[in-house]
This record gives sequence, C-alpha cells and structure tokens, in this order.
Amino acid sequence: MSTLTAVQEASGDVAGGAALLVAGIALLAASVLEFAPAEARGDGDNPADSLRYLARFGDLYSYSGLALVVAGVALVVGVITVHSLQRGRGRSLGFDTVSVFGALAGGFFATTGVMRMQANGTVPHIQSLDESWGEAAYLVVQMAGTQGLLSTGMIALASWLVAASIVFARRGVRAPAVVAVFPVAVLLVLIGDLVAPSLAGSLSSEGIFLAYIAAALFGLPTSCAAIGLALVVRRSREKLRTVSPQN
Repeated sequence: MSTLTAVQEASGDVAGGAALLVAGIALLAASVLEFAPAEARGDGDNPADSLRYLARFGDLYSYSGLALVVAGVALVVGVITVHSLQRGRGRSLGFDTVSVFGALAGGFFATTGVMRMQANGTVPHIQSLDESWGEAAYLVVQMAGTQGLLSTGMIALASWLVAASIVFARRGVRAPAVVAVFPVAVLLVLIGDLVAPSLAGSLSSEGIFLAYIAAALFGLPTSCAAIGLALVVRRSREKLRTVSPQN
C-alpha cells in the first residue's frame, strides 16, 4: 500500500470516528432537549399531558427530532467506517450482519426524528379541529415513533455497539469494551422483558427500569462516542507515523 493510500484511508477512518462522536452527542442532545422541561413533560404516554407539553415546548420536541436525524445520518457513516476497518482483516458474516443492524438503527433514529419535527406543527393543527383527533395523532407519533422505531433503533444500536467493541478489543483498544456494559445492560433488560415480562415488571420498582433508562438514554451515546474517539485517536496516530518519515 502506498503512503498516499494509507493516509487517505486513515483520514477516512478519522472522519468516520468523528461521525460516531457526533452521533453520540446528538443522541444525548435529543434526550436532554425532550426532557429538559421535566415538570411540563409529564407522562409521555398520556396524550393530554403531551398535548399541553407540545403547546408550550413544541420547539424543543422538534429540536430533539432534528438531533435524532443528525444522529441517524452520522451513525450510518460511522457504521460503514468500522465495517470497512473490519473487512480489512477478512470477512466476518456475523459482523456483516450486525453492521446492518447499526445502519438500520441510523434509519430508525432519523425516521423518528422526522416524525417529531412534523408533530410539532401537525398535531396541534389536528387538535384545533378536534381534541380527540389531536390525542389520537400524538399517540401515533408516540407508539409508532418513540415506542416503535426509536426503541427498535436502540436495540439495533446496542447490538452493533457490543460487536464493534469486541472488534476494537481484538485490536488492543480496550476503552470501548469498558463502556460496552451499557449496551449489554440494555440488551439484557429488553431480552428479559420479552422472555419474562411479569418478572421484569416486578423488578422495575427496585430501580431496574430506571437503570435501563439511564443506560439507554445516556449509556448508549457514551458507548457510541467512545468507539468514535478510539477510532479517531488510533487512526490519527497511524497517520502521523505514516507522514513523519516524509518530513
């Protein structure tokens, strides 16, 4: 491989790592923007509470959607970059499959974001025509967007983060594996809820549910950013070592 090609590949990987950093920050921003007015937010599953929230803080809900769109696009770039890095050492059907999950997560996040951005204007308009229609319109956004697409995106992202952390650990980069405890926790709770929903419900009062929320809303962005940072630092060092002999 020529020096120019090596530098170009390293630069591309740095860009992909930066995209993962952006994705992590944007995912965190989406949660902060949505839940910042905690008292006004109320119960997200209660359409009456949520319509009052949209009336007062609709712009924040729209901005949280924009953050999800940014996170989704950036995540796809990062997933492709890490996949290319792995393919450089031989094909892995398992990681190829999980990489698809990561790309799908980006699509799910972006779609949820668009739904939130549109909801800020559309739901209040429908509500002005009929209060019950407005509540039904919000529930569509909540169930199809937040409970459906966003939750599926988190499962897909958690799966990819665990696999990507293993890839980096095999290359001697341990930091992503340390924070991989967050996506592992998310997967365990979700699998437990599917396999034994009654048990998961009884444990939620003891803090398991809150731990899951913290891992999903804050841990997944942290893990995503850690992988991005590891990629940026690793490739930047390789780039410097490649360029230095020419100076």
